[in-house]
Amino acid sequence: MMSQPDPGRRTLGVTFTAEQTAHVVVWAPLAKSIAVAVNSDPQTIPLAKDEEGYWHTNTEQIKPGDLYKFVINNEIEYADPAALMLPHGIFGSSQAFDTSSFYWEDEHWINPPVDEYIIYELDINGFTPEGTIKAIIKKLSYLKKLGVNAMLIRPVVPFPESRERSGGFLYAVQASYGTPAHLQQLVNACHFEGIAVILDLAYNGPSQRRNMVIDTGRSGRKQSAQQHRAILDQETQREADQRYLIENALMWFRDFHVDALRLEDFHAQADWEELLQSIRSHTNALTNQTGRHYYLLIEHETPGKIVSGCDDSERSVSVKSIDESNTLGYYDDCKNARHQSRAFQENYIYDQQFSSVLKSFFDREDDMSQGEPMISISQNCNRSNNYLFQTYSDEYIDRESLKLMAGYIMVSPCIPTVFMGEEWGMANPFREVMESALVGSGCSESTVAQVEKTAAVAALPWENLSQCADKTLFSYYQALTRLRRQQPALYHLNRRQTETIHDEEQQTMILHRWYKNNHVLCLMNFSPEKQTMKVPDLSKEWQKLLDSGDPVWQGLQASPDRLADADTITLQPESIVIYKAV
Repeated sequence: MMSQPDPGRRTLGVTFTAEQTAHVVVWAPLAKSIAVAVNSDPQTIPLAKDEEGYWHTNTEQIKPGDLYKFVINNEIEYADPAALMLPHGIFGSSQAFDTSSFYWEDEHWINPPVDEYIIYELDINGFTPEGTIKAIIKKLSYLKKLGVNAMLIRPVVPFPESRERSGGFLYAVQASYGTPAHLQQLVNACHFEGIAVILDLAYNGPSQRRNMVIDTGRSGRKQSAQQHRAILDQETQREADQRYLIENALMWFRDFHVDALRLEDFHAQADWEELLQSIRSHTNALTNQTGRHYYLLIEHETPGKIVSGCDDSERSVSVKSIDESNTLGYYDDCKNARHQSRAFQENYIYDQQFSSVLKSFFDREDDMSQGEPMISISQNCNRSNNYLFQTYSDEYIDRESLKLMAGYIMVSPCIPTVFMGEEWGMANPFREVMESALVGSGCSESTVAQVEKTAAVAALPWENLSQCADKTLFSYYQALTRLRRQQPALYHLNRRQTETIHDEEQQTMILHRWYKNNHVLCLMNFSPEKQTMKVPDLSKEWQKLLDSGDPVWQGLQASPDRLADADTITLQPESIVIYKAV
């Protein structure tokens, strides 16, 4: 049994004491020797191996900012799998970084309950013309004005030329986007503005084992990787892999003050449930030290299955499910939809034609534990094609469809997510532009120049926000986020306090949500035609809160300000009207 990670400090890679002594640790159980080559010094620093397969040394010869590589068996050079900086890409040297050197000013920050999150998801490279982490700071006042209180940023860790995250260097920040210090500055600034920070990570790729172990035990090149994998004890290998991921999660929470991690394809990990429990356990221990709450958002591929959260004795960390398979599952039922725009193709939460999956989505409350919400989304960045270059289209989404979609997301019993640019009608969701650490990545000079030229074009065209229609849509999103924050029935995500009435022929839905004495009634028309609906008998009178068809939002006609039981109401095409019981 390997020693357990220390929640209070990172042990893997290169870390520094208060006296600036470097502590170096790397796992390579098959290696015969390991040394550290620092900068251009031909003299290397040898490491000593312990009984668990970890190699260690303490040295004064490595300082923050130094470049280093591990030299395996006096012949093979590797980047540090736990490096925080890879300035020349994933195949170049690592750079030492001291996480404790940053001065934090967020001691009074309190992470909101995850149920109250309103998430804004952005791509670092496409969100600003600069395409950097530091440039996001200038847009925080904009996000606060929009009304979101959580920001999910992607991708953070390094990626190779294909733009697919490698999964092998989960501790580092993509060099072309900035440095670890820039990420710390961003989190610090977000907390000052009242915005939680979520990192998007993929724990499904090659781990430190695949980066180093295959080669480190070889004598020359004669023995195969399969032979050496067989030599390595499987249990030791599993424990080392788990420790690598546990320490990674702890590092983002502890050293970067990140509030939540979204772990994509987490189920692809062997023994993922055991690993998840271990991460939870260590994060609970970290919470006991810091007093802060941290969340794990787990993408799950099994429809209807929700990862259990903490029980009453483990409230320090919550495990929530991003059940995108269910949220996106009903798109396949809507292939003949009338208004399936190019930008949102297969990405509507709901379309003109009803889906049986959507109905079951709302009817699953018996299978749901109270307080375990799903994430409700309008676009999914992972569904985008992996284009090397792709710019934003001048085309805009049909505004009435977009307003209906946005309203649906904000009133659904899920954690709402807004994708960058959606709030003012940009048609293109996440583009997959590769602007990696190009130095040493193998890209030609012409490719580098093309990436640099395309970056400014492909970023969100912020100048369009000054247009009247875009400002109106932005104000509409502001009204929706304000409504979400102000109505307890909307931000308390208990599905047992949710009722729906569907009319598949009319393509309409009535959504009734409540919390204690707060009742909200949402009337939705997904049809391209006007539809007449009857108010359900709930022994209440209703006051209008928001109407997407109101001319104030450039709609066709406003709905009545007040309703009562058994009243009839005519909804405009593709519209949503929200009422509150009075």
